[in-house]
Parts: sequence; C-alpha cells; structure tokens
Amino acid sequence: MHASVTMTNMHQTGSQTQQALTNFPFPLPRVAVEFIYAIAEVKQAAAFANAQAGKLEEDIAQAIQESCKEVLAGKFDDQFVTPSIQGGAGTSINMNVNEVIAEHATELLSSNGKAIQVHPNDHVNLSQSTNDVNPSALRIACLRFVQELQTEVIQLIKSFRQKSEMYKEVKKLGRTHIQDAVPITVGDEFSSYADVVERDLKRIMDCIPYLTQLNLGGTAVGNQINASSEYIKHVYEKLREVSGLPIEAATNKMALTSSTADFCALSASLTILFMDLSKIATDLRILSSGPRGGIGEITLANLQPGSSIMPGKVNPVAAESINQSFYFISGKNLSILQASEGASLELAVMFPAVAESILSSLKLSISVIRVFRLKCIDVLVVNTDRCLELLEHSTAYATALTPMLGYDVVSEAVKEAVKTKMSLRTVVLNKHLLTEEEFDQKEGIERIVK
Repeated sequence: MHASVTMTNMHQTGSQTQQALTNFPFPLPRVAVEFIYAIAEVKQAAAFANAQAGKLEEDIAQAIQESCKEVLAGKFDDQFVTPSIQGGAGTSINMNVNEVIAEHATELLSSNGKAIQVHPNDHVNLSQSTNDVNPSALRIACLRFVQELQTEVIQLIKSFRQKSEMYKEVKKLGRTHIQDAVPITVGDEFSSYADVVERDLKRIMDCIPYLTQLNLGGTAVGNQINASSEYIKHVYEKLREVSGLPIEAATNKMALTSSTADFCALSASLTILFMDLSKIATDLRILSSGPRGGIGEITLANLQPGSSIMPGKVNPVAAESINQSFYFISGKNLSILQASEGASLELAVMFPAVAESILSSLKLSISVIRVFRLKCIDVLVVNTDRCLELLEHSTAYATALTPMLGYDVVSEAVKEAVKTKMSLRTVVLNKHLLTEEEFDQKEGIERIVK
C-alpha cells in the first residue's frame, strides 16, 4: 500500500496536481500504481493514434510515448501523489498523469535540441477526457488482477481436491445446525469446498467480456466529441498491442460513461467468493477447535503464538484472515454500489470511490487466498481417529437405519443412546435389532462410509 499523501510532494508536481493536493489533503493511500500504469498505457496509445490521425506532430507523439514507457518502468512512481478518494470523477488522477508525462516528454525533446513545451491538456490529453480515460484504465487494471486472482483460486481448488483425495475414505460426522446429522467422509467435505469455490470463480470470469469493452474515444459524455473516427480506430489497435489484452470499443460509449455497473458485477462476484471462503474458514476453525476442549477433527498449522497471556495457545489466524477479508471486501462492495448509484445524468461522478474500492478488494483477495492455501489448506492435518471416535459416539447412523427399522424404533434407540451415553451401534446390537454385520451393511451406511 502506498504512503499517505503529504504536501511535501507539491514542488515536484504540475499546477493541477498541486491544486488537488491542496483541495484533497486526505490521510489516505495514493491512487494504486497499477491504475496509474494503465492510464499511462492509454496515453501511449492515444499519442500514437493522434499522430496517425494527423492531429499531433510526430516528434511530440514520440516523446509522449517514450515518457509513458518510462512511467510504466516505474521511474516516476513517487510523482503520482493524489489521494485515492477525491472530489470529481477522477480529473485530478488523470491530470497528475498528464502533467508527469508532459514534463518528462518536454525534457526528452529538449535533450534532442528541440525547444518544444509538451502541454498536459493540448498534447497528452488530446482526443481524450478524464471520463473515458479513467474508466478504460480501470477496466485494464481489473482485467489483470482478475487474471492473477484466477491463478490463485485455481490453485486453492486444487488444494481442496488434493485433501479430498487424500482423506476420501475417512469416515466422519456430518452436522446440520451444528448438531449430529449423518455419516459423511472427509473427502465429501473437501470436495464440496472445491466445487463451491469453482462455481464462484466462474461467476468472476463471466465478468471478463464486459470488462474488455471500453468507452475510450467517448471523451466527456460518450458521444465522441473531439475524437475522430480515425483516432478511435488507431487508439484501440495500439492499446491492444500495448496492454496485451483483447479490448474493444463499446457499442454505446455513453452507457459506459454514465454507468459503472460492470465494476459492481465484478465486486459482487468477488464478494460471493469471499462469502463462501469465509464460511469454509469458519468451518475449519470449528473443526479444529481444541486442542482438548473442542471438536479437534483437524489440526491447523501452528503459525504464531495465539496469546500474550495464555502460554501454548494457538489461534487459526490464516482462517481468521479470510473471515476479516470478507468483511473488508463486502464493505467495499457496498461502497461501489452506492458510488455507482451516485452517478448523475451522463457521468459516473463518484468514480474514485469505485476505483479505490474494487482495486483494494482485488489486490487483497489475491494475497489472502495465496496465504490461506499455503498456510492453512496445504498444511492442515485430518485427525482420522478423532473423526471416527466422534462419529461412533454420535447418533448419525440413525437416518441410515430408519428404512429398515422404522422411524419410531430408531428414535427410541437414539434416546437410549443419549441417556446411557452409549453409542447408537451398541444400543442397536444390545437390543438385537441388527447384527454388527447388518448394521455396517444397512442401505446408506455402506454407501456413505465405504
């Protein structure tokens, strides 16, 4: 996360960036550098397209493109200083980038003996508006983060499936309402986790076709004022080359200028993923409870001391990180929804809140899922003896016995098992309701536990 914005940066900045620092002196992280880089890619493509369209002198266009490349190399990271939340639809973000690129492009021309002042608006921002540059750049940044996220989620799914295969024959107690329910296997449980997450990933990936559609070329409100058709043709060709992404012009650029619903869809899908991951993390916390006073069916890795006062205590911190990430991401999701609804007429004016929220959520999700896989799922151990012990001392076999013995007979057996603290197996055998072989081969039991 970037350092908070301070006024000490002002001597490095252009006039509009200085105004932004004065107007928005907020103790917040700066705009994400990944977003800044995507804007620089848009500026690089725009300079090329404007030259091809005959709207920008070739030497200025080349200087702007070279300046953009140096931005992308990280040379000027310390000069992108505006806070992530600010008034306006992100004009200060766009102008900060314009001014940094223009200043360095001027220096490049000067070093070649050309006394040309590159203007941040007239040259770098030519044929563009904040209102088509920023949303387009945000889509590019999101597409890249989604690619990283996909890689991490696929690895997590593989980890769940490996645990499922490893413990596929381990019998355990299935629970509903946190009460004894029916026999299952550990393999069943982890296989279900894998499939849940796989479905969630599909929802996220379904957002990609929408994110690849840009309103670049729409300029102020999406009706393409001051952007020629020749420019639009070349800017997309160049941006595809520069970004390496299959982006295309939206059919209706006004729609994507006034609406940020595509980011809402991505955020909602991400929130659903973390809702499920948080549920799974809570399951693991419950199943690992103990070590002596809880369920203890699984053991999680000992990552750090769990208490400053209770010696030897170990907490499920990797799982808890998933829970807390869900709270964070779901909160950001609400911010995105409200900021998107706050659009007025032809412009999504609350864009900075959308950008900050979706980028923060995506970046956190990639990191925390990786940690969860490596420090929780990959290294957890199933305590097979404990699983069998709890199953045998539960009433879970009751459902599978009902088809043969009847609901009432099994109910009485369950009540006696609870009262006498004997296993249901023992009660059934003592009453001579079934032989041990018959008990193990009852329809349902045989299918479930073998």
